[in-house]
Amino acid sequence: MNKSDLVDRVASSLGTTRGEAAQYLDAVLEGVTQGLIEDGRVKITGFGGFTRRHRAERNGTKPTTGEPIRIPASETCGFKAAPALRERLTEGLRPPGQVETKPKTRQDAVR
Repeated sequence: MNKSDLVDRVASSLGTTRGEAAQYLDAVLEGVTQGLIEDGRVKITGFGGFTRRHRAERNGTKPTTGEPIRIPASETCGFKAAPALRERLTEGLRPPGQVETKPKTRQDAVR
């Protein structure tokens, strides 16, 4: 799904025009962006949390020539889904009636 598809869904859900839905979506995305810039994190209950992350300067390799290069430090964004979102995403993957269980040990989680 891309932004245009999301605008269509918002417009359909709210019964508004695509233009209005695009404005709503842009306002939400700008709010998330400003929250990350100012506070370093944005938490949306039931959906998840965005966090601003620092990537340290590091060594890399130029793909075309194979020569070593220095990759400068940068800022990026991470996202961690809330339990409610994770549950909705996995609902269709489990057979009906099966309850999600956590692994008893770390080794069980790897199997």
